Amino acid sequence: MTITVGTTMFGGPNPTTPGQQVKLLVNALVAAGIKPGSYGNILARWIKDVTDHPFPDYAALAAALTSAEAVGAQRNAVGDRREADACKVVNAWVGRGGGPAPAWAVGFHDLPPGGQDPTVWARQADGTRNEKAAPVKVDIWAEDLLGIVGGGAKDGRINDFARVVEELRIVCASHGIRPVVFAGFGATDSRDRAVAVVGAQNTYVQDVHDGPWRLMSDPVPSSSTLP
Repeated sequence: MTITVGTTMFGGPNPTTPGQQVKLLVNALVAAGIKPGSYGNILARWIKDVTDHPFPDYAALAAALTSAEAVGAQRNAVGDRREADACKVVNAWVGRGGGPAPAWAVGFHDLPPGGQDPTVWARQADGTRNEKAAPVKVDIWAEDLLGIVGGGAKDGRINDFARVVEELRIVCASHGIRPVVFAGFGATDSRDRAVAVVGAQNTYVQDVHDGPWRLMSDPVPSSSTLP
């Protein structure tokens, strides 16, 4: 929608793209004497949001951005810890900067700059990258598997999650490796979708908050129950 500072509106019916609007906003922050920081992704998300974001002045906008950045950093730290724990379970490593790509992925992945998750493409019968099929962004990988890791927030975007799991299954099948999904505590819908697509033998869950990972195909520990 829009970000409005005073009477100046960014986004909405303005003819420029969201990226151009973000640049205008950053320039306006600098002109107001405010160091903008690493706010590009937040500004772009707000401009694309379904709700408007009004601020009385640029100081108020900067304060809101600082708060959002802190929340995002905390969320990322939780996600990083969850991925690290998942890697220990399946002897894998984190895709974004956690080590070299597995041998099977050479020529079939792109690693975006800035520590983003790698994009992995399916392998065609002739041994080339299938760029006509949807690739998958992954969290962890190893010589025998490819995986995604998520918490309860995935349930809020269950259709997107289901699509990613299906893409994961297709990509893994083309490379002859195992697709694994880690659905953290509280991600009940995500867990069920993952089991339906990749099977209980490839879906890991947590029975308690921040608890150990367990394969869905294994018995539930007597001291806990699934959410």
